[in-house]
Amino acid sequence: MILLKNCRLISELTEGYSGESADIIIEGEFIKEIRAPGCKTPLSYEVIDLKNATLMPGLFDLHAHLGCFSQRSAEILVKAPLESAFLAYSFAKSYLKQGYTTVRDCGSNYYTAVAVREAINNGIVPGPRILTSGLIITPTETGNDTYGPLYTEADGKDEVLRACRGEFKNGADFIKYMASGAFLNKGGDPGQTIVTFDELRTAAEFAKSKNSYVAAHAHGADAVKLCIKAGVRTIEHASFIDDAGIEMLKQTKDCYIIPTIAIIKTLRDESKAHLTRLRTAYDSGIELGWGSDLDHENFDMHPGFEFSARKELLGFDNIDMLKQATIYSARCIGLEDKLGTIKENKIADLIAVRGNPDEDISVMEKELLLVMKGGARIIALAGEANLS
Repeated sequence: MILLKNCRLISELTEGYSGESADIIIEGEFIKEIRAPGCKTPLSYEVIDLKNATLMPGLFDLHAHLGCFSQRSAEILVKAPLESAFLAYSFAKSYLKQGYTTVRDCGSNYYTAVAVREAINNGIVPGPRILTSGLIITPTETGNDTYGPLYTEADGKDEVLRACRGEFKNGADFIKYMASGAFLNKGGDPGQTIVTFDELRTAAEFAKSKNSYVAAHAHGADAVKLCIKAGVRTIEHASFIDDAGIEMLKQTKDCYIIPTIAIIKTLRDESKAHLTRLRTAYDSGIELGWGSDLDHENFDMHPGFEFSARKELLGFDNIDMLKQATIYSARCIGLEDKLGTIKENKIADLIAVRGNPDEDISVMEKELLLVMKGGARIIALAGEANLS
């Protein structure tokens, strides 16, 4: 049993407890009890005194690419599968150090994220909770060779169905599908829809039959609306979503958009069209998920980058951002009953930060005091990381 003592809480991220501070008892991988500070504790408990540091749920990144160690696609293409797997694991460790206890990999070359997930789940190495799409399913399209080993091409309903079956066979947790062109693919047109409704619908229906879903890459307004109609669960980027798309989202159950803002800053592509449309979506009141789309180099270089990017470029409210990175993202992928808030009987994925991020979001750019995943300490108070 572990007692986290003198924890400062954020009410919007806490369920079933109304106090501003608490002592929290961890039993195994779960939160057993949240209680007022100062209660007597059995001597057998391991006590960690947070001294009023802010305790929050573990963070989510719903749009990661563990195989992308830099933005230099040519370097990625020449890496052998085994080297790629080790680089992907290194990225996974960095995620955990920054408090991301759940990482959704939206495509990694050679199924490296599948291998890393299995190594973590089998206790061979420590790391975040990983969900992965395996390879990305895409129509035959200009620019696919830019990230060759990342894609599997499929045209028409029959090929799409075969590709989906193949990804689940090879260990995918969900399907990643390219519905529009991409900014980083050579010759790609991000505003152009590159799939048909029947192709998208085939993927969405088959994924649902496997108790899973489709995450679709879609920048353009028409592609976003096509995804909503086809039954896609998460729409990645949604850069140019229009008013009609926003209204459709508000009327559709279990469909979410995952903006990725940090990557815009790294590319120096701070397009007003991107930002205006995403700010409009935010102002409409829809729940946004949390994704960064960052490569490993930029992720390490800029801790808390998605927080600073959403604050600087979109002016999001601090509490809203913290909810996007936790409870909203858990809801996006159907894990809100297990993760996303601090609540008794939920999994003890927890982070402790110096300062008050609800008042000053720059706190999220600083080194964490504590990271727990499933009740296991990854980073302890002294700052040491148990990631060997």
